[in-house]
Amino acid sequence: MVYAPGHFRQVARRRERRGRERMAARLGGLVAAALVTAAIFSLTSGSGAVARGCVSFAYTTMIGGGQMHRCGAQARTLCASRPSSGGIDGSFSAGLQAACRRAHLSGGH
Repeated sequence: MVYAPGHFRQVARRRERRGRERMAARLGGLVAAALVTAAIFSLTSGSGAVARGCVSFAYTTMIGGGQMHRCGAQARTLCASRPSSGGIDGSFSAGLQAACRRAHLSGGH
């Protein structure tokens, strides 16, 4: 194949970017940096320590699971109840008992 004179010089020369291209590249970099920052923050920041007198734990059931968080009188009532041992709600019972012990509430059997 025969190329036009000067073809290789033109191909090898670095193409200059226009103002819009430079702005789009900068904006893309900023968006990428923001996403990485948000991802790192979400992975490293947890719910933190649970306040004294509060019960907070995750549990699983046959059809899913959930997060339980109660404080004050509700937490005391929840810890005073006697959940069943084993069965379908075995994860809930174990999680509740451990959370009650961590919260220093009676009922962490």
